[in-house]
Amino acid sequence: MPDRELLIRMRGVVKRFGDHTVLDQLDLDVPANEKLALIGPSGSGKSTILRVLMTLEAIDAGIVEIQGERDLAKVRSHVGMVFQQFNLFPHMTVLRNVTEAPIHVLKEDAAQARARAMDLLRMVGLEDRAEARPAQLSGGQQQRVAIARALAMRPRIMLFDEVTSALDPELVGEVLGVMRRLASEGNMTMLIVTHQMDFAREIADRIVFLHEGRILEHGPPSRILDAPEHERTRRFVKALRDR
Repeated sequence: MPDRELLIRMRGVVKRFGDHTVLDQLDLDVPANEKLALIGPSGSGKSTILRVLMTLEAIDAGIVEIQGERDLAKVRSHVGMVFQQFNLFPHMTVLRNVTEAPIHVLKEDAAQARARAMDLLRMVGLEDRAEARPAQLSGGQQQRVAIARALAMRPRIMLFDEVTSALDPELVGEVLGVMRRLASEGNMTMLIVTHQMDFAREIADRIVFLHEGRILEHGPPSRILDAPEHERTRRFVKALRDR
């Protein structure tokens, strides 16, 4: 593990939905600023890890710490998440979608929040759509607004849950472009659930392969994608390449 602050620590984490165990004695460490890609078949626990960190799901056993804090509600403001679905407020403009939480949760001055929101919209290439409503935007544009909205809360950790899966193929690139820029700036911890293997290879420091709620193997992208140790990982990677 790099000699960096350990930002996320999960030990023996169990999460069940009814009789189904989604996370099974999971151990995971994520140092500050790491770009971590989570891959694996459907139902392997990838999205559940993000939802636990976001305090959207409670665990049944184990320990979860963020910045050494076990009461995740206390550090919740340090974590931002972008979902498969955009979840924008349809009755609000793009600008208000981005400023709403900083003003009402962080208690930022409205003018300050607006200025930062415009900077973020400029970063994601949507400064000229600030007064549009979500219904007037393409799916890719809405997802870029969702990224700007999450960044407006100034998180240390960003969670991306299959953020391109609901997009038409021609719109995927514009969202991945924004994520590439975030990754290249280097000062943010990112956990990315994705089936985009070329993208994971490009930006991830490490890839974790999950199977049946456990980490089967992890390592640098070149090893996991080109020379995985486990047959299950090999089959998964090959299936994605053959699609």
